[in-house]
Amino acid sequence: MPHLASGVFGIIVSIVLPHLAAAQADPGRAAVTSQGVLPAANFEVLFRTFGPPPNRFAPFYSWDAHMALDLTVARWGRSAVEFGSVFQTVGTENLAARIAVGGTGYIIRAAYTRTYSEAFSVSAGVSHLSSHLTRDLDEKTAEQRRLGIPIPDVTDPHEYNVVVVTGVRTFESSRFRPELSVALEPIDFRFDGRRSRHARPLYAATRWTLWQAPARTLTMETRHEIGRRSWNEVALYLSLFGRRPEDARFQLFASASPGRGMHVSPNVGGLRDGLAFGVRLTFKSIS
Repeated sequence: MPHLASGVFGIIVSIVLPHLAAAQADPGRAAVTSQGVLPAANFEVLFRTFGPPPNRFAPFYSWDAHMALDLTVARWGRSAVEFGSVFQTVGTENLAARIAVGGTGYIIRAAYTRTYSEAFSVSAGVSHLSSHLTRDLDEKTAEQRRLGIPIPDVTDPHEYNVVVVTGVRTFESSRFRPELSVALEPIDFRFDGRRSRHARPLYAATRWTLWQAPARTLTMETRHEIGRRSWNEVALYLSLFGRRPEDARFQLFASASPGRGMHVSPNVGGLRDGLAFGVRLTFKSIS
């Protein structure tokens, strides 16, 4: 594990420091963005259902959905205050003919962001996750016990409060226009003053544009958390009705996360391993 952490840290330094120095040496390269109060917002709705093969969590986590809002509260020059929230619902397999909700959760985050150029930014802030179980889950658990099926345990905690430092780097001139986001989360604290050890203190996400045509784009996105009980996810998105993938309003996707477990993360909420298929709607507002 120390060798892995050292290697990841070396990669981050090799990407971040040269670009940071170049941006400081050439202020004219800084991104030109809207200024003032509430200059930008992004709203997203996602639904996905899991396909075969089922795993031990399938009866309790059959589908999920979320609504997410990312809001720039204020921007002055290269500095900005950002706010984000995600509200997630996880569904069990049906109870008789009734659609059942097994759990809900939310993520709230706030950060200060410094944009050094159109291709590089750094932010620092805090993120809070809280998840809650429902009576439908109790009914599904009782049903599975009557059938003699073992009830799996979720090892991850249901609440996180983490300090987050994130760097985002894009490579517009490179093939596939990759984008890399790396978040370090060294501290997980409790509001009663206690500290707990975050199981996966390193989060990384990438996006690659594989194919592009007028109003249609195929992209690949990956998400990774590194530490104890690490997890990885890869997804293919077919984006429609947008000239760029980040501007597309309607997306169909298929995702895969290897393993047979379930994870709770302050970055993505609940995540079940396996194959999944879904739809994502995204709406942006820029003043």
